[in-house]
Amino acid sequence: MSDNGNSRPPNAFLSLGFLCLAALLNACGSDPQASSAPTPILGCETLDIAPCDTLQQACQQSRLELAACLRGTTAGRLPRVTVMTEQGYTDYVNATYEGTGIPLTNHFEATMTWLGLAQLGSFDFVPLVKEGVADKLVSYRWRQKELLFIDHGKPAADDAANIELVASMIRWLRDQDTDIAAWTTEVSIFDVDSNWGGDAMYFGEARFYSNRYKAALAGVDPASVDELSQINADIRQDIDWIRAQPSTYVATNERFSHNFGARAAYLAWRRDGVEAVNALYHDKLLTQQLMASETEEGPAPALRFHARPRAPEEWASDPTVTALGAWGLFLSLSRFLETDAAWSLALGWSGEQLFVFKGAESAPDETALVWQLELADEVSASALEEALLGGIANAQVRRTGTFVTLAISSNDSPLDWAFVGD
Repeated sequence: MSDNGNSRPPNAFLSLGFLCLAALLNACGSDPQASSAPTPILGCETLDIAPCDTLQQACQQSRLELAACLRGTTAGRLPRVTVMTEQGYTDYVNATYEGTGIPLTNHFEATMTWLGLAQLGSFDFVPLVKEGVADKLVSYRWRQKELLFIDHGKPAADDAANIELVASMIRWLRDQDTDIAAWTTEVSIFDVDSNWGGDAMYFGEARFYSNRYKAALAGVDPASVDELSQINADIRQDIDWIRAQPSTYVATNERFSHNFGARAAYLAWRRDGVEAVNALYHDKLLTQQLMASETEEGPAPALRFHARPRAPEEWASDPTVTALGAWGLFLSLSRFLETDAAWSLALGWSGEQLFVFKGAESAPDETALVWQLELADEVSASALEEALLGGIANAQVRRTGTFVTLAISSNDSPLDWAFVGD
């Protein structure tokens, strides 16, 4: 689960959810119902929504009150505020990760390259330069319980700064209601899929509510906006962008969460208002649910898991265990299948365990991948088996009913031990 205020290198699967302050949703910019004057926000008409200098405390209080009104809650106190210059933030990030290089053999990165989700070096930390923070404005960091502002040497009174401040305040209010640190533990957010899903809930809620503020600033008549169609259009743009990047794994961390999560928040809100959005935090959303819920909320898949493979003594006995979810499966399949076919197969995802083994002391640089995938039905499982065999080099693939296992080793050795039964 990412913090969105402290740039982190994607140098291992645990560096999940690294999210930049990405471009804001482009909804409403060309809407014919837009005018130059802001439109009052339904239910928050008494609040002044005109842009203010977000570096000033009075503005921060105003945006907190607006965020609370959008979420149907009370504003409470302001979070602690930290302000850094562009150079100060750059130095801070680089000092944080100085000397934290990855091992010469990054076993997780190797397996992601086999699946087509990364390139060698994708998880290396690239030192930040001052020019790289020119578009960063403000973010809420739940680990530090603070707002972090980047001071660019001028007032931050434009629409974008105000919209991002509202989104950050929404995340602050969510942390007050839910305690994000405890929540990430309670819903077992410890794998890739859960982190992507958790980020989508947290950042998507903020995107959903702050979009309404953005539309109001643009003078858009709310009745003229088809929110769901606009969100879906932005999700399609996100998918295209992610797939075009050299490392789709890293790109997912940057751009998956906001709009997929905004759609989940919108669908919940449409069903039962703010309380339905709050209820999302009683559990977690998987990427399969986020993908399947294009027009209606989808149920969680009926998850099924299988026995852990027992590696022989030439492999270390403590593999990394994670899951890429339906989204990771889609990204891998879409490299060699038509997009619709890859998407359809990925929606059949119904449970997974991904094991990364490293060689024992005699050969520590060796790597083995065992990817266990449960599909919703045998037809889908058979299609997945065929796709993996034809699309992933050096893959050993076997299917038992709805259960498909893929195994690969860096030395191309037989991996019969990887294929365990139900």
